[in-house]
Amino acid sequence: MEIAAGTGKPSHARDIESAWRVHVAPKWGSMRLGDVTHTQVQAWVNSLVDGTAETARGRHESASVTLRAFGVLKSIFDAAVRDGMTARNPCDRCALPRKTRKPRTYLTPRQVIALADASGRYRALILTLGFCGLRIGEARALRVRNVDAEAGRLAIEKSMSRANGWKETEPKTWERRTVPVPAHVMRAIVSECQGKAAGDLVFTEPDGKPLAEPKRSGGWFGKAIAAAGVPSLTVHDLRHTAASIAISSHANVKAVQRMLGHKNASMTLDTYADLFSNDLDEVAADIDRRISDVLAERPSCEQSVSDRTESDSFSMTEKH
Repeated sequence: MEIAAGTGKPSHARDIESAWRVHVAPKWGSMRLGDVTHTQVQAWVNSLVDGTAETARGRHESASVTLRAFGVLKSIFDAAVRDGMTARNPCDRCALPRKTRKPRTYLTPRQVIALADASGRYRALILTLGFCGLRIGEARALRVRNVDAEAGRLAIEKSMSRANGWKETEPKTWERRTVPVPAHVMRAIVSECQGKAAGDLVFTEPDGKPLAEPKRSGGWFGKAIAAAGVPSLTVHDLRHTAASIAISSHANVKAVQRMLGHKNASMTLDTYADLFSNDLDEVAADIDRRISDVLAERPSCEQSVSDRTESDSFSMTEKH
């Protein structure tokens, strides 16, 4: 199964190919399109979830893995329907598992700095991820020419991932952006750029190769987590941490959206709705303070309303 060039990221193509090879092809590869029924597809989905599928190797597949495999099969039938090879798609109206969001770990600014200090030569990288919200692939592809120390900005133009070798692509949402950098973080980034040419990578492994994926269970990242005494987290949790710090610093949703490179503000709100809930409380409290201020300025008005109410009550009593 091949994905047209330029229509997706290498990592996405790798995931789709794996879903086809591991789950879809062994079950459906030898069957005729017209012989596949809705009942069979639903049973297959159920077997992936409960671990009884032959390709599941006796384990319960996650909702993400199941949905990806189902998506591959459905896309094949969608194409077949469009090409007139079959009149129906047996994947339509199948009941699917729902993805549940994994608990996130948010570090405080103090914890980010502690983790950075424990990371040795990777200190500037941790500060950048934890305070600026870059994806690890974006940090991996950052070049010296993308650093504007005077303006305090990083230009995010590319992302880099490993798929049959290192490959540079557009950022995840295909949107290039500029990211604001706190002065303390910028000084650490500038230090990383010393002695490098404009086209050189800012963050690399000691041998100059692109950054490997930091693992919390071992390597320098795992050791730094233990040494800093911070909660166990993935490197992507540092992106969430940057979002939480920005939101707690009262950055508006559009600013957070632009910093993180989300396609629209609704994506930011959906992703970090739990963090914005505190802002809603503050909004209600601020409005209540304004109401109190207005009422405090109008004691005579309140008194006249109160007097009129008492008078009306008295008049009604008299009538009765």
